[in-house]
Amino acid sequence: MQKIQIKSFQDYLQQVEETIQKGFTINLFRGQSNNSSLLPSIARQNPQFDTTEVEIKMLEDLKRRSPLLIKRIPRNDWEWLVLAQHFGLKTRLLDWSSNPLVALWFATSNEYFMNQSSFVYLLSANDGMLVDLAKNKSPFANDRTKIYRPTLNNERIVAQSGWFTAHRFSEKSQKFVTLSTHKRMKSLLLEVEVPASTKEDILKRLSMLGVNSRTVYPDINGLCLHLNWKYKNEIKV
Repeated sequence: MQKIQIKSFQDYLQQVEETIQKGFTINLFRGQSNNSSLLPSIARQNPQFDTTEVEIKMLEDLKRRSPLLIKRIPRNDWEWLVLAQHFGLKTRLLDWSSNPLVALWFATSNEYFMNQSSFVYLLSANDGMLVDLAKNKSPFANDRTKIYRPTLNNERIVAQSGWFTAHRFSEKSQKFVTLSTHKRMKSLLLEVEVPASTKEDILKRLSMLGVNSRTVYPDINGLCLHLNWKYKNEIKV
């Protein structure tokens, strides 16, 4: 995995432009407050544990309990998993965005990490790495880690230009393999370090371009988070 450090918002845009000109059909971006492993939430505590059976039970329990709590019933297990992911259930999906500005916002917006570097990961691939729903009807039966392009059926996916990597427990390695060491994926990744000194300016520029809590989370929660950020200096007085 290649690693670089940017010096400014403009520098980030230049790096993105250079990356997406490499001829790949898919360019995805993921922002993180730190450079923790590129693993889905279900695998972070113990990557060596095969969680497949537990995940299936969790999803079946969600299906049983949630019909009165959601507006639209998902059509298949892939859609159920996306719904679960967006509302906090631990899954084997890892969030990505096709919008590099959204990823940069996720990397820089956590107020508890403002004094340290954050990271944006760029994953470049071709259509052959996409999940084929005709052949992969279950997210728990993937023969390899792939990229999932979801149906645009909820507000957050639309607002965040959401995509996912769909991970699997490797029988050969006996673990969930982080993308940075994954045999097929690591050469397709670029890690962009965002220094702490650039974050305040980046967040202001992103908000001017319409990327902030209010737009990334298109609901009352997102608006309140945006107002916290907008008036933070007055709150400190």
